[in-house]
Order: sequence, then structure tokens, then C-alpha cells
Amino acid sequence: MEPMRVFYQKTGTAKYISHLDINRCFQRAMKRAGIPLWFTEGFNPHAYLTFPLPLALGYESLCECVDFRLVGEMAPEEIIKRLNDTLPAGLRAYGATPPVYKAADIALAAYEVRLTLADTDVVQAQKILEAFFAQPQITTMKRTKKGEREISLKEHLHDLTLGAAEGEIRLDVLLPAGSELNINPTLVLDAFGQQTGMMIDRLAVKKTAVFTQDKKNFA
Repeated sequence: MEPMRVFYQKTGTAKYISHLDINRCFQRAMKRAGIPLWFTEGFNPHAYLTFPLPLALGYESLCECVDFRLVGEMAPEEIIKRLNDTLPAGLRAYGATPPVYKAADIALAAYEVRLTLADTDVVQAQKILEAFFAQPQITTMKRTKKGEREISLKEHLHDLTLGAAEGEIRLDVLLPAGSELNINPTLVLDAFGQQTGMMIDRLAVKKTAVFTQDKKNFA
């Protein structure tokens, strides 16, 4: 069996497909594409697919991936072509390679966030957001397997940039990701809303890159 990792984009209306349905979607697409997948053994055999860093519902992504095993030879280029012939709109494979890193090596994810604040022009919105992120301390409550706990967000906001363009705010930020600590933009913006009382009118989030702890591209 040969391990294989396929990288794909999830954009447009595909952002509303849940993680569970993405799993089903890829299983069906790979079956139709004739990709020689390894199936689990036992009473209910099924294609064994794993997604190293599942995407939040409603987010777009340029850097999703799925891991599986091959029981026959197939060139990476052929896997990509066959998948793109069968995947629905908004899902597009762009790379296939044997895994370099393990899922546990994921440590950081980069996001592009575009938003507007209700009843606030973009200039004022930028000032409000800049003041929020300039605070020496930003804390919030995060749900974990052991219950809720308070975490400090400020120390986890890496490479943050904030600007205004085309009538909206653009926020780029690098956040912890993976099994040990996973912080997504929604948690950050929820903390912003709770502290300031400001309502977000429009919001679009896109994951743009995934990195290991030493900031190497996850592959």
C-alpha cells in the first residue's frame, strides 16, 4: 500500500459542505474516478480517508488535503485529473504526493478575513479593530474536551496585518492549528464582539496556508 496525500481547494458554494459530507463526497468521487483505494477490512469495509486539518463550515480554503492509501499504481497527475473530472463545483484538486509530514506536525494556519461592521464605515471600523488588537492583553473562553477554559489570544496572533480596501476590512493573521491548540478567526472575532459590542455585518474567511512549527509548508 502506498500512502498518498491530495491537496485541494474548497471555494465558492462548496464552503457550505460540512466536513462529514466532504468525506462522503471524496469517497464517491474517488470511486467514480477509478482510483485504486485501500479499503478497511471487517464487517463494513470502507475507503479509509483522513483529513489532517478539517475546515470550519462556511470557510473557504486554498490548502485543504486528504490522506488515503493506494493498492495499485497511479501517477499523481492522473489522480488529480480524474478527481477534477468527478468533484463538484468549488472543489478542485491541485496536488498529489506521498505525505512528507504527519498530521501531528501541523502547528499554524494562515487566514485571510474580510469583513464589515454594522452601521460603521470602513475608516472607523479599521480604527476600532486596530485599537482592539493593540491591547496588551486579549482573553476569551474556549471550549475544549475538558470543558471551557480562558485562553490568552494576544500571544497567538502572529503576523497580523490590518487594512481597508473596496469598502471592507482585510485582516491577515497566522493562528495556532492542530491537535494541541486550534484557534480560528471566528474565536478571535467573537472575542472582539463580546468586548466591543460591535456587530459584524459581512464576513468571509479563507484559509490560505498551513505550516509546521518551524513554518515549513505542510505537505
